[in-house]
Amino acid sequence: MINAERLKEMARACGFELAGVAAALPSEDGARFDAWRDAGYAGDMRYLIDRRGDLRADPRNLLASARSILCVGKLYQTQQPLSIEQKDDTRGWISRYAWGADYHDLMRASLERLVGLIREEHEEPFEARICVDTAPLLERSYARAAGLGWIGKNTCLINERQGSWFFLGEVLLSIALAPDSPPPDRCGTCRRCIDACPTQAIVQNERREWTLDSRRCISYMTIERRGELSAEEERQLGNHLFGCDICQDVCPWNGRAPDTQESAFAAAVFAPQLEEMAAFSEDEFRCRFRKSPVWRAKYEGFLRNVALALGGSTDARMKKPLEHLAQHANQVVANTARRALRWLPILLVAIVFARGVPAAEVPVSPGYDHFYNNEFDQALAYFEQELKAHPEDPQMFDHVAQGILYREMLRSGALESQLVSGNNPFLRRPKMEIAAEDKQRFTYCIKQAVALSEAKLSRGPNDTDALAALSVAHGLRSNYLFLVEKSWTDSLREATAARKANERIRELDSHDVDARLVFGLNEYVVGSLPFYMRALGFLGGFHGDRADGIRQLELVAKEGVRNRYDAQVLLAVIYRRERDPRKAIPLLKELAARFPRNHLFRLEQVQMYSDAGDKQSALAVLNEVESLRQAGAPGYANLNPEKIRYFRANLLFWYNDLPGALADLRQVTEKAGELDLNTAVLAWLRLGQVEDLQGHHRDAVNAYREAIRAAPKSEAAVEAKGYVESPYHRKDRA
Repeated sequence: MINAERLKEMARACGFELAGVAAALPSEDGARFDAWRDAGYAGDMRYLIDRRGDLRADPRNLLASARSILCVGKLYQTQQPLSIEQKDDTRGWISRYAWGADYHDLMRASLERLVGLIREEHEEPFEARICVDTAPLLERSYARAAGLGWIGKNTCLINERQGSWFFLGEVLLSIALAPDSPPPDRCGTCRRCIDACPTQAIVQNERREWTLDSRRCISYMTIERRGELSAEEERQLGNHLFGCDICQDVCPWNGRAPDTQESAFAAAVFAPQLEEMAAFSEDEFRCRFRKSPVWRAKYEGFLRNVALALGGSTDARMKKPLEHLAQHANQVVANTARRALRWLPILLVAIVFARGVPAAEVPVSPGYDHFYNNEFDQALAYFEQELKAHPEDPQMFDHVAQGILYREMLRSGALESQLVSGNNPFLRRPKMEIAAEDKQRFTYCIKQAVALSEAKLSRGPNDTDALAALSVAHGLRSNYLFLVEKSWTDSLREATAARKANERIRELDSHDVDARLVFGLNEYVVGSLPFYMRALGFLGGFHGDRADGIRQLELVAKEGVRNRYDAQVLLAVIYRRERDPRKAIPLLKELAARFPRNHLFRLEQVQMYSDAGDKQSALAVLNEVESLRQAGAPGYANLNPEKIRYFRANLLFWYNDLPGALADLRQVTEKAGELDLNTAVLAWLRLGQVEDLQGHHRDAVNAYREAIRAAPKSEAAVEAKGYVESPYHRKDRA
């Protein structure tokens, strides 16, 4: 009569390093498994949710006569490096268990041999059923009951001596055997796996027990998820092509795990070259992986993951294979690759990272690094050079047009008036008119961008890159018409065209978060219009929604890639308009840290802290700006000290320190001719208001008239006209 100890000896003789016996009774984890499924943690894995999942808690559903379960484990650990040690981002990562031959075949063959040995030695007839991990059985629960290990916080079975790098298999037997006892849980207070998981997939359930939310797990996303991933999921995969080992890599119990002696598990491929994988045909994929666990991801899923890994690489050579995948016949692969191409200007990423940009930030090209730092001459030089290299790319024309427009906005005070002063933009002295050659170049670039985009769309109506370029061109033209030509209706018509192009992108690619920028801005702007403006026919019944527009922009600011910083700047402006400075402040601090040469982000912080009632923080930022100016810091060295003095005077004015404000404003207005027009006219207006508050109306009128003379059509001048006859009185800032 065979016994449990003899069975375990046979198992070891068949190549299994771990073996134990559990009773073939309903698992005590059955209710926990049901609760896990009910919480949605199984994701889309139908085999865990449907009837097959219902069978898992009782082995007698698989073998009615079962009385015992022989549980075995087979090591697959090898000498190759851990995934957390892999630094070459031209290579992808395949999970450790899939490096060699398909374990299902090898495990089943070894278990069949084991059953044969049992039949030779056991004197009575018996029934048996072999299970590998494809059978509906809670195999980790029964392996724990059989003494093979405890279930760790990462939900892997961990053995005190062997670690967790092993496969599980079972033989259900109608033979009654003495069961083993489960070992104690030895994870203790360790939480390395929890903290290391890049997607926070290890969560606590209602009973405060650690479990796995498969929907967040990289293994689930790279293997089980079919089709296109969400924008958030795409950014989480890193260079993982199949599975993920991070929670096991960091487990201290695996630090002492022995290597496998099974040659079939030797690493045939574990960190393949991404460029090679991107070139795989379906036949080549089949030839390489047909007898590997990687086959489970299928050709489409594997190449989708390759595209995402290429998009995350900092190596310029990875752009070409990613462009190849963007033309793939499989739409899931092609769409994913196109989005990955838009993540980063891959040829430039290495340069940006070499400057020390943290990995959590979205890199920008050198041209846009200059752009966001208000260095528009340098940005334009770069954009023009790129245009010469890519004259058929409509995006290159968009970049040049954007540089021209924003350079003039900075020169004229429009950028500052939108972001910092909140006053009427594009106040111009004659000398600050847009030069004829700049107007001509801007108009030409926009026409070329539209023409090239439409040509691409005539050849491929679903070309999202062409749609994006077309949307940007219409958006820039809309800004130009409003700011330069002062044509509201024509501006709105162009904004509507931009929105429609973006709506098409969203139809084609619902995961493109960045496409929500134009839509969200359009929602907010149109939703803010008077009713009669919203009724204009070309808006096509689009009435806008301010609140939803803000939500869309907030999503882009948080999860976007190519439009993230634009969304953050727009939100700072909108939060100010909505009188919500506390939301604007963290955005502005992030922008100031990311683009340290742009002094406007710090000056706006001064205003927002003031609006929020935090005078001390406002003064602290203003002192920081002055220190940077005195130190000759890039972006601050040429900042007019009278401009900083004006900001301090404005702050003192609102906090009712009138003598201090008056002294500063008199100094500022003495040099008003050296200031940008926006600051100058506001300084005259504020000086008049302070004089009025101190009972000096005659002096106040002189200041108001200077404001009117400086910019007659500005909002500040219109306000000043009202105070000439009726002195200013303090109003509640609310």
